[in-house]
Amino acid sequence: MKTLSFRSQLLLLMVVPVLVTTAALGGLAYRAASEAVTQNAIRAVGIAANAREQALVTRLRRQHERASALLDTTSDCADKGPERARCLQDALDDFVVTEGVRDARLVVPGLEPLLVGAEARSLADLAPLPADQLARVEPKQGHERVYEMFIQRGGRSLGLRFSAAVQLEPLFRDRYGLGGSGETFLADSQGVFITQPRYPGHSGEHQSHPIDARPMRECLSGQDAEILALDYRDVEVIHGFRFIEELGGGCIMAHIEQAEAFAPVRTLRARLLEVAGVLASLAVGLSFVFARRFSRPVSHLTDRARALQEGALDIVVPAEGPRELKLFAETFTKMARSLQEATQERERLLREVQADRTRLEVLAREAQEAARIREDLVAVVSHDLRNPISAISMSASMMLKREGLTDWQAKGLSRIYSAADRAIRLIRDLLDSTQARVGGIPVERKPLDFHELARHVVEEVQLAYPERHIHFETGGDAQGAWDADRMAQVITNLVGNAVQHSPAGTPVRVHSRGEDGVVLFEIHNEGAPIAAEALPTLFEPFRRGRGAGGGAMGSVGLGLFISRQLVEAHGGTIEVRSARGEGTTFTVRLPRASPAAATAPCTDRGRG
Repeated sequence: MKTLSFRSQLLLLMVVPVLVTTAALGGLAYRAASEAVTQNAIRAVGIAANAREQALVTRLRRQHERASALLDTTSDCADKGPERARCLQDALDDFVVTEGVRDARLVVPGLEPLLVGAEARSLADLAPLPADQLARVEPKQGHERVYEMFIQRGGRSLGLRFSAAVQLEPLFRDRYGLGGSGETFLADSQGVFITQPRYPGHSGEHQSHPIDARPMRECLSGQDAEILALDYRDVEVIHGFRFIEELGGGCIMAHIEQAEAFAPVRTLRARLLEVAGVLASLAVGLSFVFARRFSRPVSHLTDRARALQEGALDIVVPAEGPRELKLFAETFTKMARSLQEATQERERLLREVQADRTRLEVLAREAQEAARIREDLVAVVSHDLRNPISAISMSASMMLKREGLTDWQAKGLSRIYSAADRAIRLIRDLLDSTQARVGGIPVERKPLDFHELARHVVEEVQLAYPERHIHFETGGDAQGAWDADRMAQVITNLVGNAVQHSPAGTPVRVHSRGEDGVVLFEIHNEGAPIAAEALPTLFEPFRRGRGAGGGAMGSVGLGLFISRQLVEAHGGTIEVRSARGEGTTFTVRLPRASPAAATAPCTDRGRG
């Protein structure tokens, strides 16, 4: 068997540990990232279920409050004398039209029951609801689902019947955060659909065939959870379900197919394999360079010794390697120098010139590589940090839900959750900024009602800042084709920026209106104006403004930069006006695109 050379042995000693370490670290990174992606997908479904639950309960409470207010104001007609019945009937008619009531029955002592609607007489059978119940869902009859309310004050009572298709269906059409395969719907206490499912033709559409999937059974038992299981179509999905006591039983369900939700895991595996391959190739290349550098003195010394033995005295032995090898080389050099000193000096100078040239070339290559690595490092580190920090945020959120936490434990977990949330936003901004610089942020246009998207995002910001008042208005038609996720990112950045940079006691006004060919989106906040010298560079990266709120904690100044990149990717513009006494207004102008508009990248446009 042929013996390996010194250089080959050294190369193996350097390469094998690096490859083993790379494989181990890659496996650990994939496992951690896969778990983080899974938990993040489950968390997104839970958030969607919570949002639908909050929207539904808010709708029912507001209807109940306005109905109670109507019943309380019936005393205003007491002094009308003979016109009392007409006064009450007019008030009831106005209420039915305003609130979209299908049938109504008002009972006031001394008068015949006042009725509105074709089936209003059947409301006479209504009974008072339990204290924690706002409405009662009627069993399915025909194609229409209805729910009823009953409010009683002394001898006065008001019975109402609403159409679920009119009042509740719009709350479940928005599938924001659930991808292309997701859906949300509402089922009654028997597991029968109240709102229309996205995929018809399965169990749950008829009273005789309720939904029999395991998540529905668990939800109807009073549980709230997120699990992986089959849905009513026998498709593997992530379920988020919430039990609705306010309807006397029933469930809100949020779904997303596991195949779509966990697709990033497959992409991540391919990306890790690519990175591992690059690192392995780099390790082999560097190991080869180092092995060659360390073995070269030994090889030179061996060659020179053999040449000296054959009588070639006009040679120079390079003084390289460890100290002992250098001393040995100097001995050979002194022996040869006594015979041809002039030749040795000339060759030494030539070697030094060549060595300097080589070092300059190496330095130039290293400088170019360093510039490239910096950009890659920001992207890779930001991407890899996002998943563990998301896991931290999820863990803190789940721990906050535990009972029995002390005050200092709850405060500590809240700080951890808040810090992780800020870190996630910073990492997202860094990733988007890197994409904008190296090739553009991709956007995918799909048909969209901009008003509905803006309303949904503003409600989320309002939930994050319950102490602030955000006034939202719409006008005109806002149908078009945009990337919903990216537009939501723009709206969140601008509305959140207005809240953070305005006095606590002032409102933030958001106006979305459609005009010919465009949709205008304006955000106005009061307070100190933006300095005139800061306006020209306000949308540059890493610019942080100062205002009433003191700046966004944890911000690196990329929000406005990324927002402009996304708006320009949709062919739009973003402007800002700020003056003392008038406040600050950001105006986004977005052209309407056809539903078939192609996906367009967000280019850097020469910035950065």
